[in-house]
Parts: sequence; structure tokens; C-alpha cells
Amino acid sequence: MKDLNFTCPKCKYHELGSVEQAILTYPITKIPDNGFLEYDFDNPTAGDGHILAYQCMHCGFELKDEQGNTLVECVDVVEWIKNNTSFEE
Repeated sequence: MKDLNFTCPKCKYHELGSVEQAILTYPITKIPDNGFLEYDFDNPTAGDGHILAYQCMHCGFELKDEQGNTLVECVDVVEWIKNNTSFEE
């Protein structure tokens, strides 16, 4: 199995990132009777999340399929790289 390399067609940068949305839970450290809860913002717990897009870390170019839909599945990223990158032997 070989690794594939991403090359952005817009800026030629080589770093791909995933844009993700996650739900975070922050511990409540104090419950004062005035109603202003105090939170421990330094120790969140990450919950479920999902990928919104894959994009170039340099210019923000977003990977899309042939119909213009944003890619959100990792297997689709592999196919996109295979179809949109020229490989040198």
C-alpha cells in the first residue's frame, strides 16, 4: 500500500485539512445562586462530530465531486486525489 500526496490545483500547496464540527461539553465548576454558572473552559470533553469539508490548508480550496458537491467522506478524498493528481513514477 502506498501513500497518496495531495496537491492543491489552485495554489500547489501540499497540506490537506478536514473542516469538522464537534459538540463540546464543558464541566460546570460552580453553581452560584445568582444564576451565573462558572465553567472549566480548559477541560472540555469532545462528543460526536462530523466532517463538513476537506480543504487546502493554504488557500482554502475545497474538494468537490464532479457535480459540485462538497466531499465529506474519506474514501471520496482518496478517489479525488487519484483522479486529480498526476503521479510521477
